[in-house]
Amino acid sequence: MEGTHQGKEDLAAANRKFWNDHGREVFKQQWVLDMSKKVSDALSNSVQWMGVRGRSEGSAPVKLLDYACGYGMVSSTLLGQFDIIRGIDISEASVASYNELAQKSGVPVEKMHAVQGSIPPPLDNTLLTTEEFFDFDLIAISMALHHIEDQAGVLSGLYERLRSGGVLVVIDLAPETHSHNHAQDSECGDHDDYHTQHKARVRHTISRHGGYGIEDMRDLLYKAGFVPESFDYQLYPNTSPHASNIPDHGTCKNFSTKPFFIAKSAKE
Repeated sequence: MEGTHQGKEDLAAANRKFWNDHGREVFKQQWVLDMSKKVSDALSNSVQWMGVRGRSEGSAPVKLLDYACGYGMVSSTLLGQFDIIRGIDISEASVASYNELAQKSGVPVEKMHAVQGSIPPPLDNTLLTTEEFFDFDLIAISMALHHIEDQAGVLSGLYERLRSGGVLVVIDLAPETHSHNHAQDSECGDHDDYHTQHKARVRHTISRHGGYGIEDMRDLLYKAGFVPESFDYQLYPNTSPHASNIPDHGTCKNFSTKPFFIAKSAKE
């Protein structure tokens, strides 16, 4: 048990350090921008599918929690659907960038704001035990589950923060069902020192390689307490650029891609 707990802490610490040190660089890379755009478009087209209650005068505020929020792609995409948006990220640098971008966009702090932390929260993080961080209508975790060691524990913790009938949405990589669409130019990929280094330095922050299939997600969400009948899984095949095969200098037009999915389940 002690070793398992230590493993969780080690991976969390590795992610915190990596995104603090390299987040600004990574989030500016074109393949990340392209992938974020595709995920954002998919989310925008899935608002009705997610089943979040609409905003109406006199009703309780409609709340979104953007967990592992990064720079706020999910929050920005769904901004118009919610009265209150809160972000949580393990990286202080990501939180600072999230809040800076919200401020520059003219979004009031009362509506959209992120804090540093993780779920389940450490005992000394009393902010995440306040009412502000509970009773969400929607909780989203995008491209972060594969960086988490205790995936079932985190999903259970997010379940507890939803209101009754609230929805959890998970966006992450899906398994590949066929071989990569390799670049035609052999100089693009294998000999790209930058991306070889990038792949190597990110590997230690990942708990699961290979993506999540529909049964993987169904099982994880069922174990976390979500209503089995509410589960759904939308696959977006071969649309997310794969970092290790994308050239640094734009000399190659064709590169392998990875599919992603959006899964949802509701709290009883």
